[in-house]
Amino acid sequence: MPASYLQEHRNATFVLDKGACSKLTRINTPWLVEKVEWTDKLVRKAVLALALHLNKPILMLTDADYIENGMSDLLADSGPAYDINIKIFNKLQNTITGWPGGKPNADDSRRPERAEPAKKRVLIFSPHPDDDIISMGGTFKRLVEQGHEVYVAYQTSGNIAVADDEALKFASFVCDYNDRFNIKNKETEDIYKKAKKFLANKKDSEIDIPQVRQIKGLIRKGEAKATSHFVGLPDEQIHFMELPFYETGTIEKNPIGEEDIKLTMELIDKIKPHQIYAAGDLADPHGTHKLCLDVVFESVKCLKTKKYMDDCWVWLYRGAWQEWGIDEIEMAIPMSPDQVLEKRHGIFKHQSQKDGVVFQGSDSREFWQRAEDRNQETAQLYDQLGLAKYAAMEAFVRWYF
Repeated sequence: MPASYLQEHRNATFVLDKGACSKLTRINTPWLVEKVEWTDKLVRKAVLALALHLNKPILMLTDADYIENGMSDLLADSGPAYDINIKIFNKLQNTITGWPGGKPNADDSRRPERAEPAKKRVLIFSPHPDDDIISMGGTFKRLVEQGHEVYVAYQTSGNIAVADDEALKFASFVCDYNDRFNIKNKETEDIYKKAKKFLANKKDSEIDIPQVRQIKGLIRKGEAKATSHFVGLPDEQIHFMELPFYETGTIEKNPIGEEDIKLTMELIDKIKPHQIYAAGDLADPHGTHKLCLDVVFESVKCLKTKKYMDDCWVWLYRGAWQEWGIDEIEMAIPMSPDQVLEKRHGIFKHQSQKDGVVFQGSDSREFWQRAEDRNQETAQLYDQLGLAKYAAMEAFVRWYF
């Protein structure tokens, strides 16, 4: 590895961001290499890491476990182990809730969400037209079932992630539909012929013509609508933002601009939500999630002086590419086997993203498989740490603005 080779060099400087250095011992487990100031956050991280490393439930950790794994100073400050274990166990247990919008008429002092107002306005931002159901489908459906006023905003069209033959299939269907019902429409035929000719001669990495991009965008829009209807949303609570930064026709996107932020601010201001859910998954290989998150962050910051924003909480979910660390999770929504199956059926509404998608990444699993595996792994971690065993869990971290 170049880094291993260069670390012996007398004049080498390494510049790392937080993500790149996250697995270094000095960053990931600093208590093993130096004396640390034991904040609540660091104590939680260390105790959970210790329990997972020793494959023990939290409440089974002993004084000897702490001493033998470089945490004797924590034991001296906050021990014995029994007291530390109870504290961290309770904190982790309090992240679990079946009420993502808050449980009405309940003591919310130890719950991740407020009890009031009992019926909240909820705005879910989905970078691509399937991130909502892939990343938080169980939570999405539960929010609707528990009576909250839920809105979903699809930030981009997702049109570059549709296969060419899929676009041609739908264009052909429209022509056949018109022909079957004797609808005379020359423009439809012309668009189909133009798309067919272009796709037949399309070169690798060539940008689609506008008509083909629009067909692909409509395919994804229809799939997103089908998913939202499956969850239980009416059309007026489904928003397709089509943020301008995305519409380049290539993987490389434009920087976010004033129009992207303006459109987002207008939507937030119109809905005045008590909860905002946004994708905090920065491992998306396209970079679209990062840009979409930046747009939400900037919009919220610009609106924070508005009175209704005092009652607005922002929750971040992660998607098909990675999950929050167990020590980061602030709200975990458990799912039963039936709810896992329901979520899978919701993901299946996105047929253009099944059976070998355009942007698969290095993971050969389909998106529904990734989502299920990730949610099951989160539940297994909670079980391994000594908490209740669930079929799956969706995890969230709160962003404070």
